[in-house]
Amino acid sequence: MKPPVIIIGAHRSGTSATARALELVGLQIGQRLDSHRESKAMQQLHDEYLQGVGASWYNPKPFLDHMRTPQGRHDCVKYLRSNVDSHFGRIFGYRNNPKGWWLRLRLKLGAAWGWKEPRTTLFAPAWLEIFPTARIVHVIRDPLAAGESIRERELKFQAAGDPATPNLGDLNYCRELVELYLRAGEELANSANYRRLQFEELQNNPPAMLEELAKFCELNPATGDLATAAASIRPARVRSTS
Repeated sequence: MKPPVIIIGAHRSGTSATARALELVGLQIGQRLDSHRESKAMQQLHDEYLQGVGASWYNPKPFLDHMRTPQGRHDCVKYLRSNVDSHFGRIFGYRNNPKGWWLRLRLKLGAAWGWKEPRTTLFAPAWLEIFPTARIVHVIRDPLAAGESIRERELKFQAAGDPATPNLGDLNYCRELVELYLRAGEELANSANYRRLQFEELQNNPPAMLEELAKFCELNPATGDLATAAASIRPARVRSTS
């Protein structure tokens, strides 16, 4: 099985669009996924560990402090490895049906594969101990724009009757949260298999940027697939200056 392609980045930073485009050029990222191209089982895997150390995706500092200790990092790696060994298909979004079995067979035959889940940005050092030659695609977006998007989503959830998530109604907090994820991801920048992708650049020139990204991920898309993937990237939203 090939090493995975791991797509990281803060929430609302363009990781969903990037993952979808990479799917269209040949990256296999599972079938049991939500609308953001994420495995709910992986979300749960990460969330349960975060909660166990008094953290959450929107308050990751206790987890990051935990990971800076040798025992904390060892414990996290052990937790992930045990779950992957026992529940690989479920965690990575594969159904227990004929199509799911076929997709998992493709992995054994060398298909390019990977996943996208923003919490992976925090857990990446542990994942790299399990998959040391994984390719890391780090999607970066302007922190203020990503922070505004997190806040907008939170306000929509509240308007729909969901309970408020602590601090996410505060734009400064949301921007700082994005910057914390950004710093966590950039700690991997010294890896030979790390690729930083500025999402705004992808939006400005999807064909060229996706062609470069496909090469980095060792994908060989057909011209038509590359064009379809490029067309899936929406242009940047123009902010109002009024």
